[in-house]
Amino acid sequence: MYWQIGERIFEEEQGGGERAEYGSRLLKFLSEKLQPQFSTVFSDRNLAWFRQFYKNFPIVSALRTQLSWSQ
Repeated sequence: MYWQIGERIFEEEQGGGERAEYGSRLLKFLSEKLQPQFSTVFSDRNLAWFRQFYKNFPIVSALRTQLSWSQ
């Protein structure tokens, strides 16, 4: 789930760019929209981790081979 959230932020919200448009405060905006409905799991800090997780493992099938269930 976190990989998919990171993918959505990176690909759809940022358009695949390294960063969102300057001054857009994308992660803070998304966090403010998601937290009331889904809890503090969606803080801007956690959303940044989700995005980084996707960027480090962009191919989900490769991710499965590199991580064990305990991770």
